Formats: sequence, C-alpha cells, structure tokens
Amino acid sequence: MRRVTVLGLVFGLIGVPLAQAQVVVKKGRVRVAVETFKGPNGAEAAAVLKGDLGRSGVIEVVSAAEGAEYVAGGTAVVGAVSAVVSGATDRKEVLNKTYAKAWRKALHEFADELVKTLTGQVGIATTRVVFVSKRTGHKELYLMDLDGGDVQQFTKDATISVGPSISRDGASLAYTSYKSGYPDVYLIDVASGKRTRLAAFPGLNSDPAFSPDGRMLALTLSKDGNPEIYYMPSGGGAPTRLTRTRGTEASACFSPDGQRLVYSSDDRGAPQLYIQPLRGGGAERLNTGVLYATEPAWSPDGRQIAFNARVSGVFQIYVYDMASGKARQLTSGGGDCEDPSWCRDSRHLVFARSGKLALLDSVTGESYVLENGFADSSEPSCTQ
Repeated sequence: MRRVTVLGLVFGLIGVPLAQAQVVVKKGRVRVAVETFKGPNGAEAAAVLKGDLGRSGVIEVVSAAEGAEYVAGGTAVVGAVSAVVSGATDRKEVLNKTYAKAWRKALHEFADELVKTLTGQVGIATTRVVFVSKRTGHKELYLMDLDGGDVQQFTKDATISVGPSISRDGASLAYTSYKSGYPDVYLIDVASGKRTRLAAFPGLNSDPAFSPDGRMLALTLSKDGNPEIYYMPSGGGAPTRLTRTRGTEASACFSPDGQRLVYSSDDRGAPQLYIQPLRGGGAERLNTGVLYATEPAWSPDGRQIAFNARVSGVFQIYVYDMASGKARQLTSGGGDCEDPSWCRDSRHLVFARSGKLALLDSVTGESYVLENGFADSSEPSCTQ
C-alpha cells in the first residue's frame, strides 16, 4: 500500500473548501457501502453508483454491516448531484463533489473519482459505447453509457451502417454506410451531428479506426484492386497505402503511440494478426497460437492486443500479451464472442455475444451483460 494526500479543494453546495484527508490507496478491492441518496432520484442514484463501482473490478460493494471501509451517499435531483465519501468508522470525508448536470451522468463521474481516490486506478463508469442494432429493420448506430443506460439513436439512414469507431474523447464517430448505395466511410461530429463523407473511392471503403489523438484514421480500401490497409487525416485528405499483399487486409487498429497498426490478413491462408509501422518496415506476424484470428484491439497501455479467435467453429475473445508473446483465452462456451473493444483502464473489454453487449474483466474473467433493452446489439466501440 502507499499513502497519498487527497486535497480538500473540492466544494460543497455552499462553496466552502473541505479539510484535507488521508486515504490509504490499496491494490486489492476496497469495500464500500452505498447509502440511498436523498432526493426524488435517490434510490435510482444509489443503484447506478453501486453498479458502476461493482463493475470497476477494484471496488467491492458491501453493506455497512459487512465490514465496509468507506461509505458513499448524498443527494440526487433532476439536474444536480452532491455526493460524499467518508470513512466507515471515523466518518471523515475523503471526497465531496457537487455536479450541476443530469444525475446519471453525475453519478458516473463521481464513481470514477471515487475509484481514483480510493484505489489509484482509472475508473470506467463514464465510458460511452457506440454499437450497431437493426431494431428499426435497418442497421443503425446507437450510443449508450457503459451500464447500458441513456441509449441514443445516432443514425437514421434506413440502410446499412456498420463498423463504428468512436474517438477516445467521444467527440467524433467514424463508420461505414451504404447510404449512397456503396460502402463509404463517414465522419460524424457527435456534438453537432454534422456528417462528412471521407472515403468514397471505387470499391470497398470500410473499417475506419481512430488514432489515439483522433487526427488520423486507419481504414480498408480496395480502390487499387485489392483490400489493403491505408491511413488518412480524419478531417479528410489523400490516403496513404500501408500494405501490399495478395490477401485481404482488414480491421486495422492503432498502437497507443500512434506509430504502428495491428491488423488482420489472410495473405498466408487463414486470417492472422500482423503489426506494421506507419513509417516503413516490414510487417511482423504475431504468433497467437490460433489458426484464425481477426478484429484486433490494442489496449490503451500498449501491453495487450485483444482479438477474435475461431475455436471449434465458435468465436472467442483472446488477449495477446506483448511482453511474453503469448495469448490466452478469456471467454468460453456457446455463442460467438466478437468485436472486443478496450475500456480506458486496459483491464475491461466490451464485446458482443448472441445479440447482447457484455463487459469482460480480463483479470478475473468475470463478465456482465450490459442491459440496454436491445436484443440485437453488435460491434461495440468504446471511448477511452
């Protein structure tokens, strides 16, 4: 354990700074009791906070009688939340925040601050997820909170919209649409809804993926005859070709430093994963130990690459460790597990299974269905 000082320079409703508090930051799970919040949205607010903390992987939600180390509570109304975390025994405040915003969004932010304060780890409750659903009869894009709440339909093209990628900050969304009758890549500004067609070359335009800084897009184009990996400015411009093979390259993903791409290629038979620098050099094949590997996703800390692997006719989620050069299986059982997307903590992944989205803890192997009211969700992409 290590000791840190939590500065009490956060303000309550009356704007008075709090006294300093000492918090012992632990590496294991911290036991927290969540009291029912005051106000008309109090019971729902407590339930949201419990769910956020329980999914973090570093907080154990317990009752006060079950040996809680800290107690969280506060007040929740339609447009504001005030929330406090205190020691369960001494009742000294270690975190006190007030938010003038919708209570669900406020609780997600508070959950992340609580996780950071008590454990030193990055919280994931404020993560937003874009996904595909055909509940209207057409494949459209939707946005939701990580807990499955606050679902918003984002496209209404009445055609096929697939392969979404959301930028780390959630400001931009890229995807493939058949709106013109052909597969073209579009960019949407999330705040304004403004849409720009970025890639409409002859043939296939698909699989856009943002660089970590949001300035570039990797994508698959077949404008020169074969589906190859290219990259281009996310604001528009000429694409630069990266691969030159006889096979099909797809599903490119940037490394966290933005200098390399990992992608899937069937140039040597069944699809395998390859890494190639953007500024020259040959492609390196990853020895994943599986015969069929697709849909790679590089973790934000650069240490792991998640991917789909076909095992006995069923897709499962695997993770390749960059240091050891070995891959391990995270999911099992019936039903395809597909399209892994990392959360910002480089520990949790969102993936699709049998029409549902689920959150997977890559450390414990635990998974949680993200109930969003949809029976046909797929292709998740997470903000980081």
